Amino acid sequence: MRDDATSGDGRRSRLRADLGLGRDTGLLFWAHLLQGGAFAVQATLWTLFIRSLGASPQQIGAVVGGAAVARTILAIPAGVLVDRLTPKPVMLVASALPVIGTLMLVAASEWWHALAGALVLEMSGIAIPAVSVYIAATTPSHRRTHAYTYIFTIATQIGLTIMPVVGGLLADSLGFRAVYTVSAALFAASIGFFVMLRGTPRVSQDEDGDDVIRPGYIHLLRSPAVGVVVGFHLLVPLLPFVAIALLPNFLNEVRDLSYSTIGLLGSVGSAVGLGLSLLVSHWKRLSRPFVSIGLCLGLVSLSFVLFLSSGAFAAIIIAYMLRSSVGPVWSLMAAAVADVTPERLRGRAFGLCELGAGVGDIGAPFLSGTLYARDPYLPLWFGLLTTAPLAVSSLVVNRLRSRLVAIPSVISGESAVVVESSESGNM
Repeated sequence: MRDDATSGDGRRSRLRADLGLGRDTGLLFWAHLLQGGAFAVQATLWTLFIRSLGASPQQIGAVVGGAAVARTILAIPAGVLVDRLTPKPVMLVASALPVIGTLMLVAASEWWHALAGALVLEMSGIAIPAVSVYIAATTPSHRRTHAYTYIFTIATQIGLTIMPVVGGLLADSLGFRAVYTVSAALFAASIGFFVMLRGTPRVSQDEDGDDVIRPGYIHLLRSPAVGVVVGFHLLVPLLPFVAIALLPNFLNEVRDLSYSTIGLLGSVGSAVGLGLSLLVSHWKRLSRPFVSIGLCLGLVSLSFVLFLSSGAFAAIIIAYMLRSSVGPVWSLMAAAVADVTPERLRGRAFGLCELGAGVGDIGAPFLSGTLYARDPYLPLWFGLLTTAPLAVSSLVVNRLRSRLVAIPSVISGESAVVVESSESGNM
């Protein structure tokens, strides 16, 4: 009896440790929690740190934009790398890169040193396809939205709710280098969780017969379902973020809010985003990715209406809370990718989607700045008039999911049915 009780206690302890995600997915959650904290402690201070190194506004833009371009360029080869190897070694290498990049920032004395450190930091983005593939391979299809939400959204939102305050206190009392030292330590601690992961079987491409077409990006793009998912990965970081990119400037210059008030709104918004992510993860009716994507984008569109129509502080608070609904969208889109791609093409699929997201990340600030220079209200109008139709499109995609044609089954005989029915599927 004692042994049985001990065994039961062990199972309960394990459930508490992995949050019900399973051993390996739970390890990924804790790794991303540490990495999210490492990014969050420095995120709100990033441009101020570059300025402290003597950079002009144009040079600050070069550092931030240059790093984003590097991550975008690496997206495609990162997907191929995951398909040719297994996810774990890619994740291990990628988890070491932020430590190196952040330590370069600690030692930086010129603005271009920050660019070098930022480039190494952004190279860690090669892990995104690997992590996405690993989750898909180790999680049942009906649990993927739950797993992606916990790892890609909730872990990050926890850091964004807490760590910016810590970073500000460190910068005020000890300086920027203390902030990046703490960031490097958190990144280093996350490596241990990646080391403990079990490997996943490699999907060999060498066992196919000569009459089977080798899978690649061309075969991937033949699927309308994949095209839709890639399109959303491009449009979601682009259209609403044209409005979001310079929203702090709008609130400060047009609505006359102080920096501290805007910072408080950010913390409140992150907490709301965390709550919404938990709701999406645990409420079965929201487990279909494109249903929840449509709902979240609809709430973001409503936030733009409030920002445009009222300067009352109560309205701004509500608007900022609604604006944070964009947070869960990333994990939902990752779940959609896994649903519409066979195992041997998931690395390339996630790499292709990351490329689309990178293009959106680069394009949104440039377009936002151009519109804002003409009229501070224009980015919000653009966001409203494009995000609302995108929300409707997501709901239409969900209704038409059974008609989307999957990747041809000529690829190693894998099933052409990747978008499941409304009774059993997630999409």
